[in-house]
Amino acid sequence: MLTTDRAVEALVEKFAEMCSRDYSLKTDRSQEITDYVLGITDKFPEMLGNSSHYVYYTIDALMKLAKKDDGDVFFRAGAIVIHLESQYSRRNSWSTDGFTVCLGNDSEAYGLSGKSKSQDRLGGLLSRLEKIRQFAGEKEIVEELKSRLSRVQLFVDSKKGNGYGNHQSEIIDALLLLKSYSQLNGIATHPAQVHLLSQNLHELLQLVIADDAEQLRPTLHKLIEPLIVCSMQTRSNRSVHDLDPEFLQQKRNRLIAEHYPNTSLNKKEQLSQNVFHQSMVLLSSSLLYLINISGGKERFLENKGDTGHALLEAITQLHEIYPFEMRMYLLSMDSRTKNADALLAGLLPLEEPYQLIELMLSELNMHSISWHTLQSAITSEPDQSRRAYQILKTPYLKLIIQKILEDQGLELPNADGTVEQAVFAVLREPLDGGRSGLAIARYLEGKTPFEEYWKDPNSRGLFNNLNRDKKRIQSLVAISFLPVDSEAMRRFVILATHPEWTLDIVSDMYRSYAFSGEKLLQRYGQDPEVQHEKLLTSLISLNGMTDYRYISMPQEEYRRIIQQNLDYALEQYKKLPTDTRVLILEITFEQRSELSTNKLAEAIRAGLQDSSKKANGLALSEFNRLPDPDLFTTIYRSEKKAGVKEMALSAIRSLEQNKDLYHELLKAEKSEDWKNLIQILLDTADQSPEYAHAALADQADAKKLARLGWLSLKDLPSLIRLGDNQPLDERIKQYILVQSVDHTAAPNERLNELREYVSEESLARFASELLQLWIQDGAPAKEKWVMYVSALFGDIQIVNIVAPQIKEWTENSRGAIAADAVKVLAYLKEPSALMAIDKIKRSVKNRQVKGAAEEALQLAADNLGLTPEQLEDRLVTTLGFDESGTMRLSYGERSFLIKVNGDLQVVALNEETGKTVKSLPAPAQKDDAELAAQSKARFTQLKKDLKTMVGIQAERLEESLSKQRLWSADEWKALFVQNVIMQKFAVGLIWGTYQDGQLISTFRYMEDGTFNTVDEDEYELPSDAQVGLVHPLELEASILEGWKTQLEDYEIKQPFEQLEREIHLPEDEDFKLEEYNRLPESEFSPTAFPKALEKYGWIKGPAMDGGWYHEFYKEYDEFVAELRFSGTSISYYEGMDNITLEDLHFFRPDSKKNYYYGNNKSIALGQIPGRVFSETLYDILRATGR
Repeated sequence: MLTTDRAVEALVEKFAEMCSRDYSLKTDRSQEITDYVLGITDKFPEMLGNSSHYVYYTIDALMKLAKKDDGDVFFRAGAIVIHLESQYSRRNSWSTDGFTVCLGNDSEAYGLSGKSKSQDRLGGLLSRLEKIRQFAGEKEIVEELKSRLSRVQLFVDSKKGNGYGNHQSEIIDALLLLKSYSQLNGIATHPAQVHLLSQNLHELLQLVIADDAEQLRPTLHKLIEPLIVCSMQTRSNRSVHDLDPEFLQQKRNRLIAEHYPNTSLNKKEQLSQNVFHQSMVLLSSSLLYLINISGGKERFLENKGDTGHALLEAITQLHEIYPFEMRMYLLSMDSRTKNADALLAGLLPLEEPYQLIELMLSELNMHSISWHTLQSAITSEPDQSRRAYQILKTPYLKLIIQKILEDQGLELPNADGTVEQAVFAVLREPLDGGRSGLAIARYLEGKTPFEEYWKDPNSRGLFNNLNRDKKRIQSLVAISFLPVDSEAMRRFVILATHPEWTLDIVSDMYRSYAFSGEKLLQRYGQDPEVQHEKLLTSLISLNGMTDYRYISMPQEEYRRIIQQNLDYALEQYKKLPTDTRVLILEITFEQRSELSTNKLAEAIRAGLQDSSKKANGLALSEFNRLPDPDLFTTIYRSEKKAGVKEMALSAIRSLEQNKDLYHELLKAEKSEDWKNLIQILLDTADQSPEYAHAALADQADAKKLARLGWLSLKDLPSLIRLGDNQPLDERIKQYILVQSVDHTAAPNERLNELREYVSEESLARFASELLQLWIQDGAPAKEKWVMYVSALFGDIQIVNIVAPQIKEWTENSRGAIAADAVKVLAYLKEPSALMAIDKIKRSVKNRQVKGAAEEALQLAADNLGLTPEQLEDRLVTTLGFDESGTMRLSYGERSFLIKVNGDLQVVALNEETGKTVKSLPAPAQKDDAELAAQSKARFTQLKKDLKTMVGIQAERLEESLSKQRLWSADEWKALFVQNVIMQKFAVGLIWGTYQDGQLISTFRYMEDGTFNTVDEDEYELPSDAQVGLVHPLELEASILEGWKTQLEDYEIKQPFEQLEREIHLPEDEDFKLEEYNRLPESEFSPTAFPKALEKYGWIKGPAMDGGWYHEFYKEYDEFVAELRFSGTSISYYEGMDNITLEDLHFFRPDSKKNYYYGNNKSIALGQIPGRVFSETLYDILRATGR
């Protein structure tokens, strides 16, 4: 038996079970398989070879076995899989085959960013191949090689190629296997077999594998001669299409003169795209093969050899005239890289700004162009941009460079003309503007009248956004660069406001950063030939459109357009999209002091009738904001909807002049039903609201009563009258419910009137019971108004009910109702409600619920004029301890003094004995049993609460250290001096005062309430100081050691690593790099690693197809760190693959929201603040267990 490891045996048994099932369900061969794999017998299982099409479960079990055993047990199991797999199974690109699993992870080809973990990659492959031969036989290796090599020739001969998907990885995999096989020993016929297999390869590949540089050079010369001498079609070649012909021709002439002076090829002959593609595949695959054999690019460059030199010379020649193609083919296996030049360094010349041009081409072809990225790239190195302009041919790319440089006030010497002239050059360029571009150019110049232009259907195609031709988008972006005051722009606006799809045109124009509908309105709003209303309606509607086709304008501009045209926006209210309607209401209510009562009433009525809950909530909030008799009567008179009219009448009751207003309304009212209701309100105006509420309950709308069918008034506790403590009329309960059913976004604040005659205790009981009945009924979302009325009248009991319910809903895929419940907590006046929200924000992973918690805390902070961090400081409780940090728990005749010790644990002091204990004793006979039970329960809860609090606050403080959060001196004292528990944290940490982010001085807070320095001198904290946690990289070595010594002398253990914190800074050679790739190379758990990073304040990137994500982000004040890895699923399932880390980079986000969807420009590592870089690396290494 080959192993005594029970874990390995269990994996073998599982493998045998899966293998037997995949092979046949009729006969159980698991024991036979187990005996062979474990070495109990050397008899190979009797199973038909090349017969299993589907071995998914077997492969999965084999891969799990590989993680535990990499010796004979594993290779015996692998041999069975290799024997069983059919060719069909091996050809499936979506599955891993047994042969590949046996070769190991280091056998798979990688691109320029890859690096082998082994110093002798080929040696490692050879030893594994020998094991495969030992147990599976050489025949299986030969068959695998034949299969792989036949596909190599197929890929090389392929007539299609675009640089990506050219199967370089499969070509290199085959070449690596052939090279390894050629070095196997022990069989006399082996060299002949190797020779025979090699004959199927292209001559170039044979010579590269044989390392025959002498024969390779003439072969390379012959291969690339047609590519250098002959010409290429513009359409099929990016370099020829985009670069200046004279620039390329000079390079071509030099290469011909130096290397092909006696060529017999016709220079005017057109080179076939197929020949070009084949040559590029052969050259790039050969170089990538050598890089793979060497174990990575850096190792290859250290020892290129003659073969490597020859290949690089040929590739460099081709790069001279086909730079974009050569770069693309070499990077075909690194498609996710964000810094191509870093990967190509040492292989190709990098003097020309090709990476900038590639970035422009990539961004300008995106559905949503990241102009910030382009502007940053073009303006950060203007000389490079000027050189790009000089060597480019494409008018569109040249226009982009010229416009962006000009906008930033950067000169462009020798420009081809003005920006306006450059726009027309783009439109007239056949390959960029096409026929429609030429037609619009003639119209904009005034050479074609409007009517003639519009008759041509091909011309109109420019304005149809169903036309996805990129030439159309390029033309519109170019037009957006026209000066606003130019005649050409005026003619364009006239044209754009005539067709039915003006909205589509406006949307597409916002693909350009330079377009501004606001400026066009201001400049051409009064132009008689411009259809002003059509343009205005399109602009006002734009940002509310939910169809993905529409491009929004900047939100600030959008708000200004609505503010400047508010009357028109309200007129069009019902025709506009939901988000636009909501924004119109927000803007209207912000300007309430400047509006007439009629206009304000119009907006409120529009919102109250809106089907959008958010719009409805905004209107309700504004209606209830202040008692306004003119507003209430105006709404009643102008409204037709019964619910809104009732609301207005009810609101009038709270006014001093209510009887006069009711008389006035009664006199004008013609409806008998409304007269009756007004009369009831008039008759009860001088009485307690109780009587009016009961009367109004009798008048309740039948539809609203029907919605309450699930609820019985008898099941709800009685409401108690203030004064006589007698139960109120049952109709008051009905009044509360009826007045609440439409309030599904916020409580009905008008119901606060009940507090005048109903006891708070009975209202709280009513709210609590109502909420629990709703939850027992399944918490139907359509009746979520129950949560809001409960928040209006409830107490801390509502927090105790809702908080655990949020967790349950989240775990049971009810994220929407859980998110609503979080908002409900925010309406409670209890501090514990905000504390519960804070806990939800930190513990719940569901993005919708987490986002609702963040939004609720932000809203609460805004209402208090605080930042979210300042609000969280205020939520830090003292857990009931007094200013001296103690509390007393009584057993009756004796009591215990409770305090928090220096280790942040709750301890009890028996004042009779003077002893400190960590738990309260059992009550003695003379103790009060009830008091003792209460005290023990309180003590137990204190320990739990303190443990939770310490965990949260330690995380918050460590995050404050990581992100350099600063407090004012007063804020710092309020949190760390006045709170007895936070004092314990403060004593164990070293603090600093800062000015403009720079450390000025350091100090420590002492247990006696004083401050001291590293030299133990007394220190006075300046009143205007900014205080933060000191990072060790900010301290000189002597000061750092001084603080360490002081803490040791006082026997103080820090609550988390501060002074002993690891420091990580980029190496000198990394300063100019934009990607950090010195990350740990091991495999990590797909669950533990993400969980650890999230604990350190990182967030997951967006989930892609299948729920997979590949990025983590950490937000600092000004920067965002992005860690890219191999990817894993957002939800756990059995058998998830381990993950590997790829690279790390930093960027400045355009905005704090959705930055992960942008193509953010990486920042050189040397420009990243030391604390940001160090903390980022520290988090990653901790998460990996380093």
